Amino acid sequence: MAKKYLLVAILLLAFGLRVHNLEVQSFWNDEGNSARLSERTIPLIIEGTASDIHPPLYYLLLNQWRKLVGDSEFGLRSLSLFAGLFTVPLTFVLAKNLNAKARRRGGQRKGWLLGWLAALLLAINPAMVYYSQEARMYALLGLWAVLATVLLLRWLSMISNPLVVNGNRRWLWGGAYVLCAAAGLYTHYFFPAVLLVHNVFILIKIIQSPSKPFNINNLPLTIKHWPLLMLTTLLLYAPWLPIFLDQFGSDPVSRPGIGEFGTAVSHFLTFGQTVEVEAGLLWLVFALLGLGLVYGRTKLILPLLGVIVPLGMMFATGTTEAEFHKFLMVAAPFWLIWLAAAFTYTNQRGLRLLVSICLLVLSWGMMQSLQNMYTDPTYTRADYRGMASRILAEDHPNAGVILNAANQWEAFTYYFPDDGNVYPLPEGRSRPNPDEIDATLSQIAAQHGRLYAIFWGEAQRDPERLIERWLDAHAFKATDEWYGDVRFVTYAIPSAPATEMATAVSLPFGESITLNGYTLGETRLRPGDIVEVTLFWETAVPLQTRYKVFLHLLDANGNLVSQRDSEPGGGLALTTTWQPGDVMLDNHGLLIPTDLPSGNYELLLGLYDQANPADRLSITSPDGETNAFFLARVTVVE
Repeated sequence: MAKKYLLVAILLLAFGLRVHNLEVQSFWNDEGNSARLSERTIPLIIEGTASDIHPPLYYLLLNQWRKLVGDSEFGLRSLSLFAGLFTVPLTFVLAKNLNAKARRRGGQRKGWLLGWLAALLLAINPAMVYYSQEARMYALLGLWAVLATVLLLRWLSMISNPLVVNGNRRWLWGGAYVLCAAAGLYTHYFFPAVLLVHNVFILIKIIQSPSKPFNINNLPLTIKHWPLLMLTTLLLYAPWLPIFLDQFGSDPVSRPGIGEFGTAVSHFLTFGQTVEVEAGLLWLVFALLGLGLVYGRTKLILPLLGVIVPLGMMFATGTTEAEFHKFLMVAAPFWLIWLAAAFTYTNQRGLRLLVSICLLVLSWGMMQSLQNMYTDPTYTRADYRGMASRILAEDHPNAGVILNAANQWEAFTYYFPDDGNVYPLPEGRSRPNPDEIDATLSQIAAQHGRLYAIFWGEAQRDPERLIERWLDAHAFKATDEWYGDVRFVTYAIPSAPATEMATAVSLPFGESITLNGYTLGETRLRPGDIVEVTLFWETAVPLQTRYKVFLHLLDANGNLVSQRDSEPGGGLALTTTWQPGDVMLDNHGLLIPTDLPSGNYELLLGLYDQANPADRLSITSPDGETNAFFLARVTVVE
């Protein structure tokens, strides 16, 4: 009875860690895709996933799940929560049953111990918890991997047990395995790695089987029945097989060194992606794996295959970057069983005590990672909820929203109503074309007085930053902030671009830079409006220092009430790229706070060293030297 209570306690711990803060963070891009795709009808889900990078089963299950629990963040993520939770007892069963012969010889206690310890490590494993809190298919992928392996072992025990004379039981477990394997294939395109693990394991078992004279009647039942199970699985997957084959492209494969890759995945499988640990802890992990291998030996054939084969497949296909580590949900349970084996199979008391201390240290690292996942802003997901709430709160009467990657639309519009003013650019998965972007953005800007731009994945989607360059040249950037790994930018759209100087000043900034003049937009504004400033710069010599422009808005008492700091051209026209004699047009916007009282305010301009904000360039004006030039008086009215 105590054994069951211990397993229940582990399950309660796993549930608590997975349900904690489940709804706190916003959906990010891929979760938004899950939310939007799963709300479609079943035929449309199948049609949509046929052109997606994932097969349909997860979305079909989520479609039914949301009917039971609703479409809130908590509700949609809870499917992954329970998938991750059920993986814990299945890992216990898998570890306990790894070596059936040892159990029959009185080694049952070690089987239970290995199961408990593996389940406990899985319960607190940061990567498993992380993907149990995400409305994606990776927790379900891990569940299918463990369940299929448990069913495989159960089927093997039926096949190899001469006392089992009821063939129906063999076919029952074999049929359950086939259904689970097919479910895995319909959940993610990496699941073939699990089937490869199983096939290699079966091959090893056949080689290890007692040799008899070669005769069709003497062939092990494994050889007779296993190809039939694989063929049935393939037949169930046949309708989707052409789509699966289309996933293989001809892009060049880039791989890191084996050592670098091994270190990265060891960190992920043990500590997740929400903590940076000392190299010593990773050496501790490797030492425990080595001990498990030395003392576990053949008992660890299946866990070894469950780790090495998926890693080998990732390395062979070039899916080695950190963004693909989530595929290793299929390997994490095997990895943790391997770690647990270092304690379970070690017979020396002193060594077992040392292993216990090492496992406690690793558990401390896992808990640090979980703490970061729950509380550290560095590791938060992209906050589309926060960005949408901000736009709605500002309530601009004529605002548009530009998404520089089309696949942001699903996550953003989960929180923000698309009334024809949300523009994913470019459409589809293509990169932007300069001529098309110019025409499209010109048309969009003509319809709006303010644009919000949400930039994500620019290195892949818009490496030349064509969208941002156009906006910086034709609009006035007022804010530029990070919401997780997504950048949120606010632009004021002028009625006409300021290509001519309204005020000539010819002010020296430092020894080489000259402000030839400037043009201001309206200076009588309401709270929430944006001050529009166009600066005309020139340098006499090439510059070696990157300078930032600052705009400060001061009240009558000299208090700073709003500011905007940015390198020229919205950060895309660095001073180190200026050519002597060329005039640089530089647009800036300054947001008037929504709670700013009415009154008169002073707008000041200056430059400072980007590496040392306290080092402002001196400005030589008719009134003497200063480090902040008075541009204009701004009047804020209700």
